[in-house]
Amino acid sequence: MNTLTYLSRCIIRNIPQITDYRHFPNAPIRRGGVVRNFEDARSGWKERTITHTYHGRPQQVLLSDLLTQTGSTACIVMQQNNILLDACFNGYTSNSINTSFSVAKSMVSALTGIALEEGAIHSIQDTVGRYIPSYDVPGLRDITVAHLLQMCSGLEYREGVTPWSDDARIYYGTHLREQALKARLVETPGSIYHYNNYNLILLGMILEKATGQPVPLYFQEKIWRHIGAAADASWSMDSRASGFAKMESGFNAIAMDFVRFGALYLQNGAFNGKQVIPAAWLEKSVSPPVLKADTQKYLSRLSPPLCKWTGSSSGYYKYLWWGQQVDPHNFDYFALGAKGQFIYICPRKQAVIVRFGKHWGKTDWWPGILKQIADSLD
Repeated sequence: MNTLTYLSRCIIRNIPQITDYRHFPNAPIRRGGVVRNFEDARSGWKERTITHTYHGRPQQVLLSDLLTQTGSTACIVMQQNNILLDACFNGYTSNSINTSFSVAKSMVSALTGIALEEGAIHSIQDTVGRYIPSYDVPGLRDITVAHLLQMCSGLEYREGVTPWSDDARIYYGTHLREQALKARLVETPGSIYHYNNYNLILLGMILEKATGQPVPLYFQEKIWRHIGAAADASWSMDSRASGFAKMESGFNAIAMDFVRFGALYLQNGAFNGKQVIPAAWLEKSVSPPVLKADTQKYLSRLSPPLCKWTGSSSGYYKYLWWGQQVDPHNFDYFALGAKGQFIYICPRKQAVIVRFGKHWGKTDWWPGILKQIADSLD
């Protein structure tokens, strides 16, 4: 790692901001020739009153007021190919770039499924050491691709904003491949959930090794050119010298193109006659986990943090997607990024809701708000 560059990033930038993509080098991601158009149905949209909590206290507010007050930059509601709401706030427009933060993780999930379908990755039960020789050693040898996807690799990870935290080392690091090879094993792989950005760096290294391409280029050729994106996107990199994509957080695009990515999931991974994401992988990656005897120990330790993050006892985390069971037959799922970046997908309503913002705002839990919006749709 370039220590001087790293420390200057930590000191000058400090707390991550949604405009950080302007300060990182970026790999371009070109769109394809066909744009997916939605029908404009905004004239039929009716203002909603939202019930939410802040510091545990119930609040009622108009949705438009809540979006403005919470630092939102964009909110789009799409149902059955109709745009019901397309609103920008706080100085942003429909052409403004929004950064994904950890929404990018769900895009890595899609790439993993494609690499599996193509045979580049043999199985999610493969050990990491099969692709990264430095991990083919005792202890680390037990970590599998599945463990990375489920955030249970057992690797040490220290949260925080100081230069000594792993959060900072990954967000501002200049040579992420090297950084990931220094991670220490502190838990038995598969035994405990710990949200850990080293898992994403390792998945990026596996994708590079397996496909022979940089991840942004692979994403461009396999996904972005085939979903009807209206604009080019980009993926922030650790440094020009290293040229490695910030796998955990660095995807940048206009808000409507995030809707198009979500719409792809509503259509089982297909668009314009092409199966972009394998349907079987898509279903497996977002659906609630099946409780089996051999996974009870893992899931029992997994549940407490997921209940906190999903806001319900039926919350779960699958292959880099969050989800919540809404009734015995239906579930919603979402990609979640810092400061309240969301792609919320509601199959029961055939709806995608995107919210991006400068910060989380004065509300306890956005997925509850997005679910209310989905529940209000016809």
